Amino acid sequence: MTREEKCKLAIERGYTYDPETGLIYSRLKKQVTHKDKNGYIQFTTTISYRKCIAIYAHQFAWYWVNKECVEEIDHINSVRDDNRIINLRAVTKQQNQFNRISAKGYTWCKRDNKWKSQIQLNKKVIFLGRYNSEQEARNAYLAAKEIYHKF
Repeated sequence: MTREEKCKLAIERGYTYDPETGLIYSRLKKQVTHKDKNGYIQFTTTISYRKCIAIYAHQFAWYWVNKECVEEIDHINSVRDDNRIINLRAVTKQQNQFNRISAKGYTWCKRDNKWKSQIQLNKKVIFLGRYNSEQEARNAYLAAKEIYHKF
């Protein structure tokens, strides 16, 4: 079952979305609040006896407003349960990785006793240099991010 078919089925089953608040409600007007292990709001609906499908709230929200399914949806403020339509944007998989907090873009290089900075673009690593301080390596990465990770 495609994502679009899942969203259409949820609408048929009475699920609704409020773009202002980002909240989703079941046909019984109960707010959907279940989060998956990664913090995204998710709900399920039955498609046949003993068979359910899971739908992510941000994907349902996007479909509700735009009547289309896209490859990836980014939460602009990085809050995974904030599904207000103004906080969602369609992106590519690579663009969605640009705002990951865990990716610093620099590491300590034991061999050279220096900080190494690099950035990835289109599955290729671009080496930015080696630096004496962590702050210099970080600044080099942030400057490159402004150039390479714009969208």
